[in-house]
Amino acid sequence: MSKIIGAVEIGTSQAKVLIGEVSESQKLSFVGISNRANEGMRKGEILDFRSVASCVHSAIEAAEKMSGTTIDSIYLAQTGTHLQGMVLRGSANVSSSDGRVTLADLQRAADEARRRQPADGRSYVHHVRMPILLDGRPVEDPVGLIGQKVELIYWSIDGENAAIQKNLDVASSYSLDIDDLILSSVASSTIVAGQDLRRAGALVIDMGAGVTDIALFRHGNLAYTGVISVGGDHVTGDLSMGLRVHEPYAEELKLEYGKALPDEADSSEEVWIIGNQTIGDRKVTRKAITDIIHVRIVELFEIISKELGELLDPKEMGGGVILTGGASKLPGIEVVASKVLGVPVRKGNFPVGISPEIAKPENASVLGLLHYALEDQGLPGESKKETSLLGKIGGLLGM
Repeated sequence: MSKIIGAVEIGTSQAKVLIGEVSESQKLSFVGISNRANEGMRKGEILDFRSVASCVHSAIEAAEKMSGTTIDSIYLAQTGTHLQGMVLRGSANVSSSDGRVTLADLQRAADEARRRQPADGRSYVHHVRMPILLDGRPVEDPVGLIGQKVELIYWSIDGENAAIQKNLDVASSYSLDIDDLILSSVASSTIVAGQDLRRAGALVIDMGAGVTDIALFRHGNLAYTGVISVGGDHVTGDLSMGLRVHEPYAEELKLEYGKALPDEADSSEEVWIIGNQTIGDRKVTRKAITDIIHVRIVELFEIISKELGELLDPKEMGGGVILTGGASKLPGIEVVASKVLGVPVRKGNFPVGISPEIAKPENASVLGLLHYALEDQGLPGESKKETSLLGKIGGLLGM
């Protein structure tokens, strides 16, 4: 029997809902998608709860109407500058008399790794497991193997309770259960960077409206995540100030004439700022637009380069840098990124079979949510129900 699952991304500019149907053979089909303009967010965080809740609920209703189904629970994307990542480690001695590893050994190691608590007022939202080590060597599934010590390592992300709670309340106010909270950058990476790229070493940069999410992979494993408080809206703001025009017009100029990499031809091309050629409208060169955009885009990639530091090692980046998200659609942006980061950069592609109406950079995160949810993220032999993080989050937040 098939199962209906939902994914929700509460973005700075839009709330997006994607509904999928999972067959008995675990094949995923997308049956409904909707988005609504969001005005209650800033840099990935909720400022106006009522406005955001209304926007998300409207998007859910539209997606359900399109699919002809209803959803009872969702996977919810998480982003925002309040999120922080750290490495957690735990180990356990093999307890069986014959020296064979059991699930109980793995569970003790996992419990020890997660024993370290975040600072007051913060809770974990996502644990991403790295390979299990058996006597120091990585193994996919050590259960049944002979050894003395197992070690588990997690890249664990925590966030502010207040920010997490607002996201949970948006869903609960619509009587929806949350199957799991998933980091936006991890979700995006799942859909645009396959296992081969992650094994080769890759950096996924998801450029949203309010923030830019990054996820770095080493040897197929997540090595670092971060949230940069610069996104496409900042480019629009720069244009608004630099050209002395209201932001809605600045956004239109960015979408129609914007480029990340200026060229000489831009100096001779003139465009109307408002476009209706009425009183107050005026012409500017396209170069004036592209120069402003270029400065902000260069700054963004310089911030990313500084944050990653030595982690941005070209020798460990065989898969290169992959750009996705709505702001990544600017022409020439991959050239600018490559010059700043010193690593080959390309725009992300989506797996074959996703319709062009859905397979868009701005949908990377919500698409990745459902794909990530289908992957087995737990310990070998452990059910998905046992690995859910929501119970732990709920407990910490007093739900």
